Amino acid sequence: MNFIQQVYKGKNEWYLYVSAIIVLFIGWQVIGVIPLIIGAILHSSGTGEFIRAAEDSFMTLGINKNLFLFLMILTFVGGLLALWVGVKYIHRRAFKTIITSRDKIDWSRYWFGFMLWGSIALVITLLSVYLTPETSTWNFKPVPFFTLLAVSFLFLPLQTSFEELLFRGYLMQGFAVGSTSKKFPLIVTYLITSVLLYFFFDNVFEIGIFFKLIFVSVIFLLYAVMFWSETIEPFFDSKLNKKLMFFFGKNLTPLLLTSVIFGLLHGANPEVEKLGYISMVFYIGTGLLFGIVTLMDEGTELALGLHAANNIIAAILVTTDWTAFQTDALFIDTAEPSVGFEMFFPVLVLYPLMLFIFSKKYGWTNWKEKLTGKVREPLSDNYRIMDIGNE
Repeated sequence: MNFIQQVYKGKNEWYLYVSAIIVLFIGWQVIGVIPLIIGAILHSSGTGEFIRAAEDSFMTLGINKNLFLFLMILTFVGGLLALWVGVKYIHRRAFKTIITSRDKIDWSRYWFGFMLWGSIALVITLLSVYLTPETSTWNFKPVPFFTLLAVSFLFLPLQTSFEELLFRGYLMQGFAVGSTSKKFPLIVTYLITSVLLYFFFDNVFEIGIFFKLIFVSVIFLLYAVMFWSETIEPFFDSKLNKKLMFFFGKNLTPLLLTSVIFGLLHGANPEVEKLGYISMVFYIGTGLLFGIVTLMDEGTELALGLHAANNIIAAILVTTDWTAFQTDALFIDTAEPSVGFEMFFPVLVLYPLMLFIFSKKYGWTNWKEKLTGKVREPLSDNYRIMDIGNE
């Protein structure tokens, strides 16, 4: 069984995905943020300051940078635990199935990805500092830096693992099995159109939170009316929809969907506000790299290592006052934010290089089938038998 087919080792009814995502949201955005909220309350002079700081994710309260980073990571730990609960107890399958298709997690792959990308990112970052000394300020402070080092290496992999297992594991497999449904093409088209309209209205008219809530509510109301009404049932059995199912029912669909969603969720980062939506090329391209690596390697181990190395290097080497990562790093970049070739260099040069290296080391073949092949359910029913107590 390949990595996508691991999804068939459990239950996949649509309402289970709704339930699991609700649990995930609660663990990530409700329970997981409690320590951060407590820290914010302790650093606020009153309710007004707390509310104003909440609009900026509490970054303006003057919380110690290392403590703030740790508290932020705890939100993702809450999400990771909730994801584990959803996979094991709602979908009734082993958590390992969203990590790898191998009998055991291959940690050597994780460390190879970590060391390779860590080395490249380290060299590129230090070279950038060397070539632009006028915009790089030395910021080494022994105690804060070594504390940052400990927090980064011990806890940042929990944040990156949550993102990878959510997108390249749970959602990629979920979209794959969902793409076999006759309702999937129209649902995806509808949701993509809704998202594009949301960003259009938000960007052009700068709609407030009240109108955003109304917009989202209308979207979901229309979704319920359209897709659960008997009047639209004939379309799902039409020749057009069968052709759409043939088009959507491939591995390429979950690969693209998870990459785009991964990029859009990073759209809330300060970098996007400063640089504009062109910076989404980097985030979506990065998601695409991680997705391709996962599909070709039949597991997330390499992607887990890549993502962890990327965020650790970003945290400990260079910081600015306008990025999502504001840490006690070795250097402070004082350059004005701008879009240049450095935004596209990783996507156009480094990522293809990474894929080439991985393909040679691990003997990747059959690219077309793995990336664009049809989503197929395993032939045997034996895969459905699982002891959830034995992972």
